[in-house]
Amino acid sequence: MKKTLITLTAALTLSACSLFPDAYKTPVPQGNVLKAEDVTQLKIGMKEPEVIFLLGTPAINDSFTPNEWRYLYSSNYATEKTKKSEVNKLTLTFKQGILVNIDTQE
Repeated sequence: MKKTLITLTAALTLSACSLFPDAYKTPVPQGNVLKAEDVTQLKIGMKEPEVIFLLGTPAINDSFTPNEWRYLYSSNYATEKTKKSEVNKLTLTFKQGILVNIDTQE
């Protein structure tokens, strides 16, 4: 009787763990949240300060290629309420402070 009661108690205790929902994970957004309408306002020939005014500072400004600015966005554990970026990857190329190439990637 005691063994049956202990076995039953152990089985119910262990199975109760699966009844709980998963632990809450905080969404972790990283990078620049860009709107598609802001990206469409970019024009070849714009100066660096104009681009910064429009989009903000880039997420990655590589010291080996300072003329390329990369705007990236990613989010871990995103939910429906997490703020999302309409453009996840954007690379801008400058030559002598003037925008010469716009590359959006999906």
